[in-house]
Amino acid sequence: MLLTNSLVRTIPVAFLTLLFCCGNSAAERPAWNDSRLQGTPEPPLQLTVQRVHPNLVLRSPITAMDLPGTNRRLVLLQNGQVHTFEKRDDVAEMDLALDIDKANQTHTDELFAAARDLTLHPEFETNGYLYVVWSIRPHDVEGGTRVSRFRMTIPTADKPDADLPPNVPVIDPKSRLDLLSYPSGDHIGASLNFGPDGLLYITTGDGSLPYPPDVNKAAQDIRDLRGSVLRIDVDQTSELADGTTLPYRIPDDNPFVDVEGARGEIFAFGLRNGFRAAFDPATDDLWVADVGWERCEMVHRIVPGGNHGWSLYEGPHPVDLEQTPGPGKVILPEVVFPRSESQSITGGVFVPADLLFAADDGSLAGTYLCGCFMNGNVWAINTQSKATTGKPPVPRKIASTGLKIIDFFVSQNETTSEVLLVDHSGGIYRLSSNQSVGDYEAFPKRLSETGLFSDTKSLIPNPGVVAYRPDATMFRDGIRTVRFVGIPGQEPINPMRKRYVPGTVFANTLIRDVLDSSGNTKEIRLETQVLSYDGLNWNPTTFAWNEEQTDATLVPAMGATQTFRVDDPIWGKRDWEHRFYPRDVCVTCHNVANPGAASLVPENLRDESGPGSWSQLARAGFLVPAKVKAGHEMVNAYDVDQPLEQRARSYLHSNCAHCHRPAGGATSKMDLRHIRPLDQTALLGVPAAQGDFGLGTNTQVIEPGHPERSALIYRVATGGPGKMPRVGCSTVDLAGAKMLWDWVKSMPVAPDATESASEKPNETLQSMLLWRELVEAPPERSKKIVSEMLNDESVSHSPVVLGLLQPWIDPSERTLLVGDSPDLEALLALKGDAQRGLQWFYESAASQCRQCHRIGGLGKDVGPSLGGISKRRTRFEVLRGIVEPSEKIEPEWRSHTILTVDGELIVGRILQEDDDGVVVQQADGTHTTLRPEDIELKKSNEQSLMPAGLLSAMTPQEVADLLEFLMQTNEAGELPASN
Repeated sequence: MLLTNSLVRTIPVAFLTLLFCCGNSAAERPAWNDSRLQGTPEPPLQLTVQRVHPNLVLRSPITAMDLPGTNRRLVLLQNGQVHTFEKRDDVAEMDLALDIDKANQTHTDELFAAARDLTLHPEFETNGYLYVVWSIRPHDVEGGTRVSRFRMTIPTADKPDADLPPNVPVIDPKSRLDLLSYPSGDHIGASLNFGPDGLLYITTGDGSLPYPPDVNKAAQDIRDLRGSVLRIDVDQTSELADGTTLPYRIPDDNPFVDVEGARGEIFAFGLRNGFRAAFDPATDDLWVADVGWERCEMVHRIVPGGNHGWSLYEGPHPVDLEQTPGPGKVILPEVVFPRSESQSITGGVFVPADLLFAADDGSLAGTYLCGCFMNGNVWAINTQSKATTGKPPVPRKIASTGLKIIDFFVSQNETTSEVLLVDHSGGIYRLSSNQSVGDYEAFPKRLSETGLFSDTKSLIPNPGVVAYRPDATMFRDGIRTVRFVGIPGQEPINPMRKRYVPGTVFANTLIRDVLDSSGNTKEIRLETQVLSYDGLNWNPTTFAWNEEQTDATLVPAMGATQTFRVDDPIWGKRDWEHRFYPRDVCVTCHNVANPGAASLVPENLRDESGPGSWSQLARAGFLVPAKVKAGHEMVNAYDVDQPLEQRARSYLHSNCAHCHRPAGGATSKMDLRHIRPLDQTALLGVPAAQGDFGLGTNTQVIEPGHPERSALIYRVATGGPGKMPRVGCSTVDLAGAKMLWDWVKSMPVAPDATESASEKPNETLQSMLLWRELVEAPPERSKKIVSEMLNDESVSHSPVVLGLLQPWIDPSERTLLVGDSPDLEALLALKGDAQRGLQWFYESAASQCRQCHRIGGLGKDVGPSLGGISKRRTRFEVLRGIVEPSEKIEPEWRSHTILTVDGELIVGRILQEDDDGVVVQQADGTHTTLRPEDIELKKSNEQSLMPAGLLSAMTPQEVADLLEFLMQTNEAGELPASN
């Protein structure tokens, strides 16, 4: 039987029999139509997105648009293919109109790189002209970026084409006319727009890799087309002095036509990577979104002849003031986004005046919309506000889409207009009113109102909501769980491919034995954690059960706590505080790398025939069928009849892999997913990146055969400095830590481990060995041993030692620690001792600071030097920086996530970036070098490499001492003589 005893007691057996015997096909699965979990309890943003053309397969689309005079839409893919299709949401097929790559190969050996943008001539319906900007390989080739004109024809009954049905457009590759070119490179722009004057405007990038910035100094050089906005007349040609003919004409009123040596095509300059532009229909001004370097993203209102700053400045921030500037005073951007808000800006369209979204008061009409390629947010900017207020316009976030926004376009017909987004991941989306705007207060306040259960008191699910039971689950201080999933409609979900039906909901009820007022044991439900999928994001909420156990009430976003009386296996009857975690904490586990329910994988629902197994749920139509690879099965980590390594790998997956996986948010390189071969987990023989805690020199994450010297075992065994996991439990899982100890002990000792094995046991090593003895001994004996140690003044009372002994220290006598939510004002009010702080920093095994920061000659340079920090930061700023390390990250210390073409994710700080590649310093201090062609995607991270919670296991006085030391020490790590 796969269901827990708790679940059997909670749900009538007759109901389970009915639920799991109602057929073997998805068509017979009852649909869940009762969900009322729409949106979130917080006020949602004004707009959302809806997928259009969901049946089309779009591989890396770059731009899309309507074809005037037809009922068709055009899309340009990054690979150079131009497709058209009927403009209806249910369209399932596209027609290839042009393949630039294939056409280019017919008459040249050039290697096609990518298409960047496409636009139609204002007289497209008459002449069929369209314009494409595209590039060739390799990087930095003279003339490697081209703006080319092609001609499209549309067969009709009057002008048939034998190979095409009527109204299917085709582009003749032989019609290609290259208008102009400029050197290719990393940042080439580029965007194409016809202005109100009928002229073609082209944005170009500076051509450089990110570092060094603008290496060619092109953006301030008006002799170079790069880093500029160009303006040409494509309807005319012009003769040059040497007798050659330009396929375009340079307008006479272009700003630099009469400047000697200047390129007359330049309309404005000083852009880094102008990416998407739009003309304001109210003023005819051109607005360009400009991708920033390290500090900010920019939106410019282009001024004819204007110097828009790069690379003298990045927005308001100086970059290279030593170079020769271009003509004119630098014009600051109209809008600057800090990197905390946007990491790669994408412009932009103006909302048509006649477009009113539902629940819109008209404030969006005429505004400029832009988005972020990296985080999917969309902002509206009132470009006219400066004229009335005299202040720069302030962006207003109106949508959070989760898309890789690479373009916007407006679709108009006789009756309606709409704004659409192009998602580089492969789709087109319509911006629409968020129907939950104004209705967030209707979000269920009680579990009984969610639609998950027909009987909340008995926890009986509604039809279409089904129970499942994973074999391996997270340790939660002795808490048991009952899990359900609700899926609307009939389509099964595919967690392996991260494919979920919108409206899918996971519900996890936490159950624990507590003591009633008479001291008797009773089982109660503590909370039900709900995770709902809106099609883009996973939204967590928590419901706390009432004393009567009949219903549960929505917990505030910031979380809550509640105290219960429990029977502790070591300390007997005592008070225990249960923490209802804030919603933001839930997202640290249920993140983009680990969506949905972390436990719902085929390996964790064993392929057995009983209720709640993967095969049964697949037969019932809830899940897609899946086979588990032999040896990858997960098991109950506490079942001693199961193989030890399977128990250990199952434990690490359930408790650690939600963060320790590619893009999971952890700052180490470990990948602890159960499916990863052990030699690819970065566990064995890898240096401990976040501190050795006094275990000894050359401490490893796992040193095979030596659990007492393995950082992983220490961190699971301790309740003090470095405790893992940080979320989900407050006590040490002694059984789990003992099992991991035995697993590491069973590993063959590495042949080269003789030196470390002979190292003299130190304080931490001795405490680790003692911990193992205490785990095996009866609780009363272990408590007696620890009590005698604490009363012995010759025994160390360091945080590391006390952390390992914590389970056997009376809870009322445990040293008061700062904890996860420190009171900053109280800590600042304490008087610290700089000399004690110095000793803690340099000598304490609990100190993790020196693993990343250098003071004087000691430490590493993964993070900035702490020497003389008082000259750069106030006392409050230093403390706040330790408590919330991701709140403010200086550009040179910001980490990046890099996706290689082979699918590997590398997280670290970029030390060097040039034409030869990128050097990345990872959290453990190691360096990785990548060539430009190895990199698929690079994004700046909002999470610091420095982990949060470093103060949680320190006493308030230790924090005050450390802070005093940091504020008094100079660059050499020395304190004033008086200290």
